[in-house]
Amino acid sequence: MRARHVLIVGLLLAACSRKQPAQSELPLQALRVVLASEAELAKLGDAGERIVRRPWVGPIVQVLAEDTADALTPMQQSRIAGSDITSEALFDRGLTNLRAACKQSIQERTVEMAKAHVQITRSADNFTAARLQLPELWKKIAADAGQLYAAAPARDILVWTTSVARADQLALRGQARTAFQARSEPISPAILRWTGDGWALEDTNPIP
Repeated sequence: MRARHVLIVGLLLAACSRKQPAQSELPLQALRVVLASEAELAKLGDAGERIVRRPWVGPIVQVLAEDTADALTPMQQSRIAGSDITSEALFDRGLTNLRAACKQSIQERTVEMAKAHVQITRSADNFTAARLQLPELWKKIAADAGQLYAAAPARDILVWTTSVARADQLALRGQARTAFQARSEPISPAILRWTGDGWALEDTNPIP
């Protein structure tokens, strides 16, 4: 009986060990959540369809990505298919990692346009646009001004303003469209409005 018990325990341990690789192979420390749009992902064809994402604000979606020394790579559905961790938990982990990597204040990497009260932010990493997802970076800016509008036209740039003046709002939209069309890795020209706790779609700011 003892020998049989030892055999059963051994088989159970072996079965458990076989289940672990799929989960442990996920690069949890390297996960980040970045921004994209369904329209731009669709341009990637089948590869774009397989990218792990979830809705965020308006046309913008959150994408699960792996940050390595060489590149920032969107995660494919097949990569997480065998994991015991849900996709929601992976997104939560990615946002936690992003927050840890983006402690620098927005103003430290921001300059104002020459002829409008519109701010242009560019950080020295892959997560400039992704910073829109971190409310703690924006709450004080919005609270001090009373309002806040922003756009993430491409991965490496944010444009935003606390002004409601017509000229500044037009400049914000124009800069968002220009950056969306001119920069690599475009996201969306859409304009977002701060609601107090997060962002809402103000308008899609379509290209004429």
